[in-house]
Amino acid sequence: MLGMIIVLEIALCDDDKAELETIRAMIENHCKKIHLQVIISKFENGCDLLKSPKKFHAIFLDIQMEQLDGIQTAVEIRKKDKHTKIIYVTNFSNYQTDAFTVRAFGYIVKPVSCKQICDQIDDIIAYSYQESQRVTYTFNTNAGIKTIDTKDIYYFESYNHKTKVQCKNIAYIISDSVINIFDKFKPYGFAMPHKSFVINFLHVSSVKGYDIILTNGMKIPISQKRAVEFKSEFHSYLKNNFNLLFRG
Repeated sequence: MLGMIIVLEIALCDDDKAELETIRAMIENHCKKIHLQVIISKFENGCDLLKSPKKFHAIFLDIQMEQLDGIQTAVEIRKKDKHTKIIYVTNFSNYQTDAFTVRAFGYIVKPVSCKQICDQIDDIIAYSYQESQRVTYTFNTNAGIKTIDTKDIYYFESYNHKTKVQCKNIAYIISDSVINIFDKFKPYGFAMPHKSFVINFLHVSSVKGYDIILTNGMKIPISQKRAVEFKSEFHSYLKNNFNLLFRG
């Protein structure tokens, strides 16, 4: 993760050269006003963007492009970079679901305004600062004392009167109840969709009916009596944390 920003690294990807230049000028002017150094890399197609060795704080990405469209490009980006902020800039307003699947940070419908671009830059800076403030928690596990970043936890599951802590590549067992875990972790973006599970909203890929699909492919059930509350909490989380808003 890039953490707190000193120099803002931005990628612009659009097959419309005029649009690239317009957005570049808006970003540079705004960064100059707020005294932030910015480096902007321009790409006219998704293939060239994917070839770049650079890591970007944010990518302003068109959707309708030849060779590789913006959705496919973002899917490839997410395979190697989970943290860069993807802001779609497009003529179409009907790609919200696709944008969600690649964890889009923003969605701007053309024609873009200076205010829309400036708002996105301000949000990128604010969220990058928040992300640099790590939250860790220390557990007494079956493998000894472990300190784990909350962002690395996918879910907790009730397991033989104990609780399983599922991380990306490893799981631990702790002697605590799921309900106690929920009380401790709710402030950090966790929810309890079922009496046996506490999930991390950060790793939710989609919600389909009474199933939660996590980014690792795991399917978590939603109990009927918790469904309305859970989906409301998830909507609020997306609104407050992923900024998936139509700014147009």
